[in-house]
Amino acid sequence: MTNPFIGFDEKQNTEFTSPVCSINRVRLAKLPVLGIEDSVEGFRANEIFSAKIISDDVLATAQKLRVDVSDYSYRELPRLLSDGILSDDALKHRIAAGLSTKYGNRLGLILLTLRTGLKENRIVRDDWEDAHWQYWADVKNIILTGGLASGLLGKRFKEQIHYVFDVAGVKPYNISLFENSSHVGTMGCTKLIKDKDKAFAVLDFGQTNIKRCLVRKRGGEVSSITTLDTVPSVNMDLTFSDTRENFDRALELHRYLLNVICDTCKDLELSKDETGEVIISIANYVVGGELNRRRGGYAKLHLLSDDYASLLSHELSSRMHRPYKVRLVHDGTAIALNFSGSEDSVCMSIGTAFGVGFPDIKLT
Repeated sequence: MTNPFIGFDEKQNTEFTSPVCSINRVRLAKLPVLGIEDSVEGFRANEIFSAKIISDDVLATAQKLRVDVSDYSYRELPRLLSDGILSDDALKHRIAAGLSTKYGNRLGLILLTLRTGLKENRIVRDDWEDAHWQYWADVKNIILTGGLASGLLGKRFKEQIHYVFDVAGVKPYNISLFENSSHVGTMGCTKLIKDKDKAFAVLDFGQTNIKRCLVRKRGGEVSSITTLDTVPSVNMDLTFSDTRENFDRALELHRYLLNVICDTCKDLELSKDETGEVIISIANYVVGGELNRRRGGYAKLHLLSDDYASLLSHELSSRMHRPYKVRLVHDGTAIALNFSGSEDSVCMSIGTAFGVGFPDIKLT
């Protein structure tokens, strides 16, 4: 099956994931089935489902029922939906059961919208052609990853997705859950390491957190992965202007990222003349070293360089006093690399936003 969401970059001689694949922009202009949650009709996918939306709903429901959720930070509130399913606390169980059903249904409606491709929903997605909708009609397998796909919550979401398709009388996707989601991006990046004996820094620049690890290969196989402390993402505001103010934000973000990379690389065990290599999964539709100018909080970095990977390589080398090479990878693609060889499959990450990756992509 030809994938219309994968492009080819002749300059880099490699495939890339096109930004038009975004699920966030799918609008449920007409619900493909009524009677489940009709109130979401007319909204975009990212307006009805995300970690933030779920956190807000958990907090509001807990306050209404006078349930103490102070054991959870704001970002951890979706975890209450997993914990509460088996809780002996009747009110926490009520919150978990109600909201896991609600957001499982919403996820089901989003996937059903993709599967059915109704005319009303095609019209409002002007960057998709018939081939894009046909792809979602024909694809067989959905691999759910990300924080919201883990544990009992992921299993509950899967049940509700099948429920929505069953009510609609539509054949469902084969849904599988990837449980080890916390470092799925960095794990995927290790697939790009070709050297047989070397140490690498691998990072995952997400919208919420930056995950870091050190990878060592011996005899062509990954011999060790050392996970370092996660650090928060900063300056993730969605500002796409070319004003001086936005340039200053980009510069501040760049300096922070460079410091994070340097701190990570200091733990690498490199020989005297060895070139350091860094692979970064980033929440942006990157082609080569060039960032997409209109996607996510990292987009502003394009104001500093048309080839941001080269800029990082140069400044990191100067800071560390040895040659370093930085490679940037679209985060959805990094996740999909874990499932290379899976046919007719899409990796869908659910968390801060929807992410998409395709296991059939071929990177050099």
